[in-house]
Amino acid sequence: MIASAEPPAWVSRLRGQRWYAWPWHYLLLAAWAARWFQVEAPGGSHSWHLFTVAAQLLWGGHPAGFPAPGGLHLYASYPRFQFGPVTVLAAAVLRLAGPGQGLVATQVLLTGCGLVIIGLAERIARLARPDADPDRIRWTVLAAGIVFLPAWEILAVSFMHLDDVLALLFAMLAVRTLIAGNAAATGVLLALSGGAKPWAYAFLALLLAFPSTGLRWRGLIWAAVITVLIWAPFLIAAPDTWAVTRFAIPNRADSGLRALGVSTPATPWWDRGAQLLAGLGLSALAVRRGRWPAVLLIGVAVRTGLDPFDWPYYDASLVTGALLWDVAGPRRPAPAWTFAAAAMFWGWTAVAGQSVLAGDLRVAFALAAAGYTILAPAAVPKLPLATWRVWVQWSEGWRFSPHFTPRNPNTP
Repeated sequence: MIASAEPPAWVSRLRGQRWYAWPWHYLLLAAWAARWFQVEAPGGSHSWHLFTVAAQLLWGGHPAGFPAPGGLHLYASYPRFQFGPVTVLAAAVLRLAGPGQGLVATQVLLTGCGLVIIGLAERIARLARPDADPDRIRWTVLAAGIVFLPAWEILAVSFMHLDDVLALLFAMLAVRTLIAGNAAATGVLLALSGGAKPWAYAFLALLLAFPSTGLRWRGLIWAAVITVLIWAPFLIAAPDTWAVTRFAIPNRADSGLRALGVSTPATPWWDRGAQLLAGLGLSALAVRRGRWPAVLLIGVAVRTGLDPFDWPYYDASLVTGALLWDVAGPRRPAPAWTFAAAAMFWGWTAVAGQSVLAGDLRVAFALAAAGYTILAPAAVPKLPLATWRVWVQWSEGWRFSPHFTPRNPNTP
């Protein structure tokens, strides 16, 4: 007996309902996010004060306990601020959004950013994978979102790490503009991502996915210009701003660094550079093999594997990268890596008393994520193999229109 390719009758009936065409899965995900907001909000906002203090210092204020100069000397005076000027500027606005330095309003906004990221992932998958079953993408997004949101709320509500939220949001927007063929916008967004959290500069490997050298250079030039505009005022006013790259935090016993045999009590001098270079190099290799949806997952997995600390909010970046890969990378969209990233978080939380095992889990996940996404079969077409049409619309300027029609495999 030959199995029928038709879906079961109940699935056909479900698809035939008028409401099924609506974005009902986002209503479910929004309700799920609201539930986890309630869980994380009491006793949350662990780090929000750091961002509001940095914002006050940037504009000449002197909060209690911070007597050193601020302004453009911010990073030279306080290298402990391991987030970029983009984050400080955003915090300066958000702290005015309501009582308590805009705390609740910012928590709500950052929660919304998580839902936007889910929506961007689905849109990217639909544009990059026109051959994929839209229903399968939708159900993958729903299933992945269910495990994504609890991790995201730890980042957005419990710890309120604005820097990581902005870095991930800008990176996802950059992938969206990559799909649209807009090299300038992609370069700008990647620079903003790194300007929010410097480890995100590893995502610059996405620029290699553009189909021509000219587009890659255009994106890189825009990224370089924006990066200079972000950091140059601080470096010119206070050359000691470079001290921010040497700031050390404790090297925890359950960190990935310890698992790799690095037993120094604090961050080794080479670690930040190694995170960036390893993430950038492996991501570039993934793009070379056509696995551009893996760039975010590889970058954040390398960061987690080489980081000296073990903050719970790190998992939000892992599930973000895994979400993008799950919907846009494999031959058949499935939430496998999002589930794996969430399982890793609960796994190393469960073995918190066994520091060696927790560190091994972090390194193992980073190696598995990089190895699988680079080497395993993937269905997503290489962007350079797609047909790209470029034309001039005098009323709107240059516009790049991608048409994802795979090239004839018999054509050299």
